[in-house]
Amino acid sequence: MSAWKVGIAPTAPFHPFVPRVIRAFREAFPLVSLTLEEGLSNEVRERFSHDQMDVAFVRTSTIHADNLVVSPLLEEPMVVALPSLHAMAQGKRDTALPLKRLAGDSFILFGPPGTGIYDETVAACRAAGFSPHIGQQAPRITSTLGLVAAGLGIALVPESVQSMSMDGVVYRRLKGAAQPKAVLGLVSRRGDPSAVVRQFLNLVKRAAKVHPSD
Repeated sequence: MSAWKVGIAPTAPFHPFVPRVIRAFREAFPLVSLTLEEGLSNEVRERFSHDQMDVAFVRTSTIHADNLVVSPLLEEPMVVALPSLHAMAQGKRDTALPLKRLAGDSFILFGPPGTGIYDETVAACRAAGFSPHIGQQAPRITSTLGLVAAGLGIALVPESVQSMSMDGVVYRRLKGAAQPKAVLGLVSRRGDPSAVVRQFLNLVKRAAKVHPSD
């Protein structure tokens, strides 16, 4: 039995597409043993450079490594995670907020600069007309939401993360001309000769084409 490693961004498993295609691949190729390893895009790049990863689901459309390529799969809206006592967290659950109304808040940024959600949050705030005040940086999505629940700031997260219910956290949709999007991409080595990698890439790309859009 062959074994190989699939990287997975911390927020990727919340999107139903990711576990679905991994299950589909395991059913189609039962003799291939998959090991899933969580990692942000900078960690994924490092593991690829040491031959410790074969493919990876990431939350970015670009990765700074000449030997790697990102195949964009899907996009989903980002929402804001607010402390439950935040003024903007009151009212109906389907209330949509303009991002600019949150310009005075501290933002909890997930991951270091150069990773997908971090960069998309900064870009979204600038598109809304302000530079975010960075309260803290968190290494993972659970710690990000924990800081939000503690009232230490707000965070932009992919819409699918709303499936994680945490006491003290309220999610709200965003509205406005520039809607921030969370990208889901698949990283592989450029020209990888592995037949298993090719099969995985083909299956995932085909599934993405027929996945319902938001």
